[in-house]
Amino acid sequence: MICPFFGKNEDYCDIGCGYISPSDVKKIIQFCSDHQDRCPVFQDLMERHPEEAAHPAREESHPTPPNAIPLPQPLAPRAAAATTSNRAKLETKRVNAAENNPLDSVDTLSNPAPSGLLAFGMTTALLSLHHTGFFPLDSSILAMGVFYGGLAQIVVGFMEWKRQHAFGATAFTSFGLFWLSLIAITILPDTRFGEFPKDTTMTAYLVLWGLFSAVLFIGALRLNKSLQFVLGSLTLLYFLFAAGTATGNRFITTIAGWEGLLCAFSAIYTGFAQILNDVLGRSVVPLGEHKRPSVQTIHNRLS
Repeated sequence: MICPFFGKNEDYCDIGCGYISPSDVKKIIQFCSDHQDRCPVFQDLMERHPEEAAHPAREESHPTPPNAIPLPQPLAPRAAAATTSNRAKLETKRVNAAENNPLDSVDTLSNPAPSGLLAFGMTTALLSLHHTGFFPLDSSILAMGVFYGGLAQIVVGFMEWKRQHAFGATAFTSFGLFWLSLIAITILPDTRFGEFPKDTTMTAYLVLWGLFSAVLFIGALRLNKSLQFVLGSLTLLYFLFAAGTATGNRFITTIAGWEGLLCAFSAIYTGFAQILNDVLGRSVVPLGEHKRPSVQTIHNRLS
């Protein structure tokens, strides 16, 4: 018996809906086929949406073009469970490979991304208020940067790594370390462990982080639009600060502060939206989810 929530609706369970990660493969093998009663996500969904279990997702039938490349057939019984969803058929090879080398541990961690987004957004908002001229740089900003913007994001990054999400792990650990490095740049000159960087050095520092954010923005084009806006505005923020540092123009730095507030509040919105959607069990706060291509579209592209 296949789990009634498999490949049905992302708001319930995203396994079988679109791209299947290596972590999803392990769950398909160990839970989704005849063993869903051991899955904590299934148990939670049965408590919240018992009526959905009586209406399992139907497999769509699409005519195969005569010149289409045939999809590989599963090599093992458990892999056949993944083929009950048309989207999962494209990952049959990945399932078979996972069966040949199964992993004992299964990821049951909740989504840590909202914590990272809120840590990034609130810390960025505080620093941006300083750059707009509302208050001077003091210990509250430094402490926020070390503990919430820095350490909290690093912890979230390791949790994303545990869930085998390379994008989230790279983004959160890197931005967490960025905050720690920025605080170190600010306080180390006072401890005689170095001099405050020159404008050219600081400009290069900001440009490199701007390029890093730009690459993440490209990767986010396959994710929701809210996250795209966060990373796009963050890229612009780095380059604005770099321009203000290189030219010494206070007006550019002030504009960067206001743009930083926009970036910060977009990250806070995205984080709270993910929390509310998860608690309510459905998409209430829009995030602009990326629409995945249908199986028929994929067949047409392969033909």
